[in-house]
Amino acid sequence: MPMASQSKDVLMSSVESNLATTPLSFKFMSSFIVLTILAGLGMGVFRVLTSLYGVELQASPLQLGLISSAQSIGVLLMALPIGVLVKRLGSLKVFSIGSIAGAILFVLASLFHNPWALVLITALVSFVMPMRFVSINTVFLTHLRRLGAAKAGWFRGSHMMGFFLIGPSLALFFVSLFGYQKSFWCVAALFIFAMLFAPICFEKKSQIERDAQPKFRFKEILEPLRLIKSHQPLRTVCLLEILSSIATNTFGFFIVVIAIQNFAFAEHSAVLLLTVQGIVFVGSLFGLGSFAEWLGYQKFYLIGLTLISGALFALALLKQAWGLWPASALLGLGLGVLHIANFMSFAKVGEETEMTKVSPILALVGPLGGLLGGFIGMVCGSSFGLQWLFLPTAIAFTCMTFYIYFSQRFLAFIQNDQLNTTQQLEGQKS
Repeated sequence: MPMASQSKDVLMSSVESNLATTPLSFKFMSSFIVLTILAGLGMGVFRVLTSLYGVELQASPLQLGLISSAQSIGVLLMALPIGVLVKRLGSLKVFSIGSIAGAILFVLASLFHNPWALVLITALVSFVMPMRFVSINTVFLTHLRRLGAAKAGWFRGSHMMGFFLIGPSLALFFVSLFGYQKSFWCVAALFIFAMLFAPICFEKKSQIERDAQPKFRFKEILEPLRLIKSHQPLRTVCLLEILSSIATNTFGFFIVVIAIQNFAFAEHSAVLLLTVQGIVFVGSLFGLGSFAEWLGYQKFYLIGLTLISGALFALALLKQAWGLWPASALLGLGLGVLHIANFMSFAKVGEETEMTKVSPILALVGPLGGLLGGFIGMVCGSSFGLQWLFLPTAIAFTCMTFYIYFSQRFLAFIQNDQLNTTQQLEGQKS
């Protein structure tokens, strides 16, 4: 068989082919869920561990701020280049390199005992993290159409469950049992353990595929940005994802301080607000996906955006402490609904174009929203009071609600998305 024909056959058999229509095996689905839980768990433990260790090392407010910011800087710089690596080397190789590099950095973190070293290690970890979650996002988005919205929430929910719910508690358990230094070894072990499931879930590029790749050009790195520029519905979805990240990060970072300072909450009660929001958020990912197909994506978007807007307005304007509880739950519910709808839209764009262009965009917009959320908190907190920081985001979500309702172009995009999903699901049943 000619080399060109072999290359074509191998490329078409890739696990990340946009045209895959065969049902997903139970082995793949169960392995991928476990892998996403472990991936979320590793970063969830590391996020809490760095915060606690920074306090233990008596880091200054400046150093604590740098530790927090360092978690995003590498992601912003590396998300686009890693997308090119996944395209050229395959998700299995890139995920494995990122896991090993991250584990080595965690081991190094256990050897240093000063805040500046923690800042440096955290920044270096942020540079290798995109190798893991760009790989995961590429595979997830590729298979999302075959899963449908109902099961799609399971995969995202499993990652968020590890990151938001189990990770913080496990970090406290590791610290109480092993101390801070050995806890970093535990995070390294979680990263290595996840690699056991990688060969089942990820694509391994053959030598024929690698040889078939055209010569690298720098403009490949910028192709996702060109896609954003040319694809209007994608710009809308990215804006929604950035706003979602702003809402998630501002609530997660500031609500405990607001509850204690403005409403006289005890510390454990203030932390419970985060737990309530996290449980409802993850629960909605697991339970509400099927409603997207039943209601239609426009209504699903509008419900999610309305819930988020109402929750943020309540958090900004509340005068009674009890109102923080339902507002936190509504925010978690709305963010879960929006998360499901957005991922279905990202998958739709990936099918129309290329998944390895869309997955780095997804990795990029989240940290960007986190940085913007920190800026909003800094400005509002110093000028108007922390509670008012929710107001600008509430207004932005309200504007997007009206836009989604009136935009005919976006409506055509999501209606076509729903039609394709229904047809493919019916094809699988027949």
